[in-house]
Amino acid sequence: MKQNKKTLYWLHSHFLYWMGGTKYVFEVLRRLSKEYNIIAIVENSSDYSKKIYQDAGIELISLNKLSSISLIYWLTFPYQIVDTYLRVKNKAVDQNAKIVVGMFPMNVVALLLKRPYFQLCFEPFAFFHDPDFTAGFPVIKRLFIGILKVLYSHLDIVSTRGSKTIITLNQVTQKGIKNIYNRDSIPVYTGIDIKHFHPYVSPELKRKYAKQDVIIHSTDYTPVKGTDKMINIFAKVKKLCPKAVLLITSTIKNPTAIKNLEEQAKKLGIRNSVKFLGFVDYDILPQLYSLSRVLVQCSFSERSGTTSMALPVKEAMACGTWCIRSPVTTEDVIDGVTGYLVDPRNEEQMVIKIVQVLGLDSEIYNRGSKLARSTIVNRYSWDHTVEDISSIIK
Repeated sequence: MKQNKKTLYWLHSHFLYWMGGTKYVFEVLRRLSKEYNIIAIVENSSDYSKKIYQDAGIELISLNKLSSISLIYWLTFPYQIVDTYLRVKNKAVDQNAKIVVGMFPMNVVALLLKRPYFQLCFEPFAFFHDPDFTAGFPVIKRLFIGILKVLYSHLDIVSTRGSKTIITLNQVTQKGIKNIYNRDSIPVYTGIDIKHFHPYVSPELKRKYAKQDVIIHSTDYTPVKGTDKMINIFAKVKKLCPKAVLLITSTIKNPTAIKNLEEQAKKLGIRNSVKFLGFVDYDILPQLYSLSRVLVQCSFSERSGTTSMALPVKEAMACGTWCIRSPVTTEDVIDGVTGYLVDPRNEEQMVIKIVQVLGLDSEIYNRGSKLARSTIVNRYSWDHTVEDISSIIK
C-alpha cells in the first residue's frame, strides 16, 4: 500500500454477478485507484469478480458470507447485518479513510460504523420502493417482500438520509431519491469504455449469422427486464421478417427462467430463432452488439435505475447499433434517429418500430449508427464520471 495515498473503503453488498451496477463500481474504482488506496469490501463475491479486481491491482475483501441474494439472509437479517458490521469494522481500521457505500444493506453498516460516509444510490432500493419491480414476482415472493418492507424499509431510509452526500445515476433516479428519501442527490451519470465498445465483428461471427436480421436483448431474468414480453414481441416480428433471429444475453445464471422462456418460445413456434447465449465474455460482447441490427430492452419502470441507465443500450450505441427502449429518459437514444423510444407494454408499437429498423436502407441506418456512437463518445466518459465522484468525496 502506497503511503502517499489516502485510503478509500468502498462497501458493496456483493459482487456475485457481473452486471450493470457491478461493472459501474469496478470502472469507477479502477480509475480512483490512481488517487486512493482502494479497499473494496463485500459480503460475497464470485471468482470472476475476484480475478477482475486482482488483475486491476485493487484489493477486494470478500467476507465470504451470506448476502442479500439468499433467502436465509433475509430470514436472519438482524443477525446478518450485525455480523457484517462487526466484520467490516475489523477490516476498515483506518479512521481517516473515506467511505463510500452502495445501497441497502451496506448503508446500514456504514451508519453503524458512526463515521462519515458517501452513498452511491443507483435507485431507491427496489425491493422496498419499486412496485413495478416486484409486480412480476409470484404471490408468495411478493408477500415475503412486503413483510421485509414493513420490517426494514425504515432502516434503508434512515441510513440513506444519514449519508454525507448521495451520488446517483441521472435525473430520473435523482427524482426518485428526492421522493423516497427527501434528500437531494448529485447525478454523475455513467461511462462507457469506447475503446472496447466499438463497431467490429469477426469474420467467423459474420458467417455464422449471414443473411439473418439479428436482434439482441440483455436480461437478468427479473420480471422488470420484460424478457417474456420480448419473446412475445419477437414472435410477431418473425411473422413479418422471416430472417429475424433473437439473441438473448444474460448477466445471471437462471436455468429455471431459461426453461420457462424456452417453453414460451416453443409454444409460439419460434424456438429455433431464439438463442439463449447466457453470460457472454466481455471481449465478445461488442461483436454481438455490432453484429445486431437493433438492441431491444423491455424494462419500463420509471423508478428503476437499471431502466434509466440502460447500460446495454449505451454499450450497443457505442458499437453503432440502433436501440429501442422505454421513454423514461431521453439521455441516450434520439427518437427516430438512432433508435426509438417506445413503452414496451405497447407490444404492437414495439413490433412496428423493430420492423422499421430491420427494413431501413443502409444510408439511413449508417447515418444513425454514426450518430449513436458519437452520442456515447461525447456524453459518456468514465473519466468525467470519476472526476465528478472524486470532487464530491474530497
